[in-house]
Amino acid sequence: MDYPKSMPGVGLVNSRFVDENPITGTPGSLIPAEWGNALTEEVLTVIKAAGIEPTEGLNTQLLEALRGKKLYETPPQFDASQKVATTEFVQRALGSLAGQTNYVGDVALTVADVGKLSIFTGASTATLPEWSSVPPGGLVSLVAGPGGLTVKVKSGESLGTTNGTAGASLSFAAGSYMTFRRLLLGGGWGLDGGDGALKYSPAFTASLGTSGGYQRLPSGLILQWGFATGGALSETITYPIAFPNSVLFLSGSDISPAFADLRFSFYRLSLSQFQRFSNVDPGGWNWFAMGF
Repeated sequence: MDYPKSMPGVGLVNSRFVDENPITGTPGSLIPAEWGNALTEEVLTVIKAAGIEPTEGLNTQLLEALRGKKLYETPPQFDASQKVATTEFVQRALGSLAGQTNYVGDVALTVADVGKLSIFTGASTATLPEWSSVPPGGLVSLVAGPGGLTVKVKSGESLGTTNGTAGASLSFAAGSYMTFRRLLLGGGWGLDGGDGALKYSPAFTASLGTSGGYQRLPSGLILQWGFATGGALSETITYPIAFPNSVLFLSGSDISPAFADLRFSFYRLSLSQFQRFSNVDPGGWNWFAMGF
């Protein structure tokens, strides 16, 4: 739409309409019917697109159309063009979950589940959406149901964590919340956050062996334990991992009831080992150490 510059005799001055000036005898500009109709159609097109019936004498309909819900459409979820963003699109882009779906049993998630919360109502296996169908940075949020949740990826894709654990699947306890992010390259998904990610965090690394193991805590405290079979009055035990700074506590107990007068003593040999002394061979015994 523009001024009718190409129409002869319209009387534009500097490409704009002017009023008649009776003092100077300058005639006013004319408004051709073609131009007036075109201007009216421009306005009516907007009003009609908003689902409003044009009404003569009602001069607020264009404003009503511009403020209405029907004139603007929310762009697709991952749209990165220069389309007008509705408040719905902005709210979604700010990180708010776009909805919630409850799943029963095993399910293969799709791109429609990206940006939403998926809650599982029982022991289930959830397969993350195909990597190529989701743009980089797409988030999938899950809540494990009773019985826990196993999360896996499509064949040929990978699943990684912040502590370096990688593979095709991860397991989570009942009630855990976790968020997975579509990585930029390599067909991979990353475990980004949620309490379900704590067991895969570098601050919570652990080895839960029955014959020996350890658990790191975010404070730097390390708990270690083990089972020894004895075989002598003294022996040297090597911790599953060395304490970086200090051993705070060390204890042990006999698990063989045959020696009522069994007496233990321990010597903190180093950050990686300790020695056990006893008055008789204890056979099997347990130990526990704490340090940082």
